[in-house]
Amino acid sequence: MQIFKKIAIVSIFLLSLNFSAFGTNPKQYLSKKHLPLHITADKLTAFDKKGLYIFEGSVIAKRDNTTLKSDRMEVYKNLKTDEVSKVICTGNVIITKEDKKATGDKAIYNAANSEVILIGNATVTSGKNRIKAGRIVYYLDKDYVVSQQSNKNKRVEVTIYPKKKENK
Repeated sequence: MQIFKKIAIVSIFLLSLNFSAFGTNPKQYLSKKHLPLHITADKLTAFDKKGLYIFEGSVIAKRDNTTLKSDRMEVYKNLKTDEVSKVICTGNVIITKEDKKATGDKAIYNAANSEVILIGNATVTSGKNRIKAGRIVYYLDKDYVVSQQSNKNKRVEVTIYPKKKENK
């Protein structure tokens, strides 16, 4: 049961992929540890001695109003500290919260660097605003995003819509 708590904590980090464009402070979101996390998948394979837990087949992780979907989720635990060190989601990664959405072919959470990396067709949208790149890195502790294209023939695309002025 202890490992499922650790998996829940890691999934919370993944679900915190709300980026600055999402308008949520990740530290505030992560402090909501009392909220339940619900993960469903077609299959779970646990390698306790290796510290590896693999969810496969239509993986869905939900917490509060945030949902993570992917084809596969690998959770790696540091056996010495019993803490989650890395989470890798592959295949049709979609993270949603309200009108915000992050997608990519792969998402990697690295605990050591406190970063989340979206790789391959990475897109983050907030309302109409959008960032599209081959790779988007979100540094949780520093609360900033770096986007870069993996192909020299392509460029990072950003679309920002102005806010509508309110009539007084």
